[in-house]
Amino acid sequence: MSPFERAPATLGVVAISYNEEEDLPGFLANLIGWVDEIIIVDDGSTDRTEEICAAAGGNVRFLRSPRKPGEYYSDQRNKGIDAAASDWLLHMDIDERVSRELAGEIRDAIRNEQMDGYRFRRLNHFMHRPMHGGGWQDWNLIHLARRDLFRFGGMFHETCHLDAPAQRVGQLSGKMIHFNEHNFEKRLKKSSTYLEETVKHVEESKRQIRGWQILWAPVKEFLKKYFYKKGFLDGTPGLISALHSATAVFRAYALVWDRQNRISRAELERQVSWAAADRNG
Repeated sequence: MSPFERAPATLGVVAISYNEEEDLPGFLANLIGWVDEIIIVDDGSTDRTEEICAAAGGNVRFLRSPRKPGEYYSDQRNKGIDAAASDWLLHMDIDERVSRELAGEIRDAIRNEQMDGYRFRRLNHFMHRPMHGGGWQDWNLIHLARRDLFRFGGMFHETCHLDAPAQRVGQLSGKMIHFNEHNFEKRLKKSSTYLEETVKHVEESKRQIRGWQILWAPVKEFLKKYFYKKGFLDGTPGLISALHSATAVFRAYALVWDRQNRISRAELERQVSWAAADRNG
C-alpha cells in the first residue's frame, strides 16, 4: 500500500449476552470471515456461552461483566464500545443475523468518509414468524457508527447518541433479521423485566392516574398496534402481539395507580383494630 493511501476502515461487532448457547453459534457463523472483531459483553452466563466464544478464534473477545445495581443494557453496550478497536462498530443482539443485502451495504458504507453513522431496519420475528405490521416495522435506529462518536443510553430499550450532524447519518436499505424469543413464554418473562421502564414513562408525566385511564390506555394501545400500525396484516400473531402490548400498558398504569394510592400496613391495621373496651362490650 502506498504511504499516501488510507488504510481500509475496520469493522467490529458489539453484542451483549446472557445464556446464549443456543443462538450464539449461528450468530458467530453469520459474522466470522467478514468482520474484523467481535466483542461479547456477558452478563454472567451459566451455560456454554463463554466456552463457545473461546472456541471461535482470536477475533472473538468474551468480556464477563455482570451488571451492577443501577446498570442497564446500555451500560453493557458501552463497555463493548470501550473494549473495541475497530474504526466502525455494528451493534447487534445475539438473536440477530445480518442479511446478505445488509452485509454488502455495510461493507460499502464504512468506506464513505463523509458519513459517521447509519440507520437500518429490522425484519422482526414474533412467535417464530416475520412481522410486517403492528409497529414491529418501525424500528430504525443508528446501530452502525464510528466507534469514537457513539454511545448508548436508557434502560432496557436503549437510545442511540451519535456525536455527529444529521447530514452525516445515512440510511441503509437492507434489513437486520431479528429472531426474538424462542416462545411466547419467554416473551412474557421479558415483559416483566421491561415493565419498570414502561412505568417510568408513565410516572414521568407526573399525572394522577384515574380509573378511566387504566381502561383507555390499553384500549388505545391495542387500536394503535392492530389497526393504525396494521397488525392485522400478520394474522393471529399480529392479534396476539397487539393484545400483549395492550396488557403491558394496563399493568404499567395499574402499577402506577397502586404506587400513588397505596395504603400502608400500619394504616390497614388501624382501620381494622378495635379497642379492648369494645371486646369486653
